[in-house]
Amino acid sequence: MTQDNPSSKLANAALLLAAIAETQNFSKAADLLKVHQSAVSHRTKALEEALGFKLFERTTRQLRFTQEGEILCRAATETSAIWKSALNEIENLYSDKSIRLSLPSSLAMKWLIPSLPSAAAMNIDIALQVSEEHTDFGSNDVDAAIRFGTGPYPGLFSVHLAHSEIQPVASTAYLKARENSISQLDDHNAVFLADRRGASDETDFSWNFYFSKERPVNSEIVPDFQFERADLMLQAAINGLGIGLGRSLLVENDISAGFLKPLGSPVKMRSSYWLVCKSEFAKTDQFTRLQNWLKAEINKTLGTRLNVQTKT
Repeated sequence: MTQDNPSSKLANAALLLAAIAETQNFSKAADLLKVHQSAVSHRTKALEEALGFKLFERTTRQLRFTQEGEILCRAATETSAIWKSALNEIENLYSDKSIRLSLPSSLAMKWLIPSLPSAAAMNIDIALQVSEEHTDFGSNDVDAAIRFGTGPYPGLFSVHLAHSEIQPVASTAYLKARENSISQLDDHNAVFLADRRGASDETDFSWNFYFSKERPVNSEIVPDFQFERADLMLQAAINGLGIGLGRSLLVENDISAGFLKPLGSPVKMRSSYWLVCKSEFAKTDQFTRLQNWLKAEINKTLGTRLNVQTKT
């Protein structure tokens, strides 16, 4: 093997070797590279002479790799894939395509969807993907996700968006049917509504966690009605079925609109809202704009709740 800077020659020939590896044919490799077949043959022969060994065994029927050729073509293919990934990353830095954002249905229905007009006004195009399960970023179906939990999330770029509190809420109709709304949480006849998933996913979104912090009780709280999603549970509370367990970002709009009234005191949870994505997307302008918009909307929503509590 010659020592005439083989690394430099291999770097220059990487695309050629990757094309030959992909097509296993000089003519097809030439078509892929948009050059004449003679150019592929000439460059391959020159590379072999520079390296001092053959890369391919040429027959009339097929192109066969030598052991050395198989090793170098595999490396060239891997190098080509890295460059393609890098170019895609650069393209995403300036892309204006929709941001594919995944989030739970309750958060979408109760908070984000009503906020979308402000995103559009800032030329932020968001395509929602609603899912109760954590997004698999390996599938490349989403760009970012809003998660609710203790975080951060290993292997992903994580940004803390907001702490969360739980707050009992009930409709005016439910409260009017009782004499004293202040004592509703102590009423033995109170009807408690719960989100079944929230009570079991270790996010503290449960009546037992609320009462353990607000007013410790000896017995476990068994909700009268349980729902598969928090937004369904809160809608039942709006309809007067009972006292719902509210959570930051899920109840502020309904409280501000007068559909629900807070009962008792809010309790801070260990879980928070997080914006997560792969590290590549975190480097883009799209991510920066999305993050800033989400934080601004969250501050606006939570500020609305504080204003309502101050007035009441």
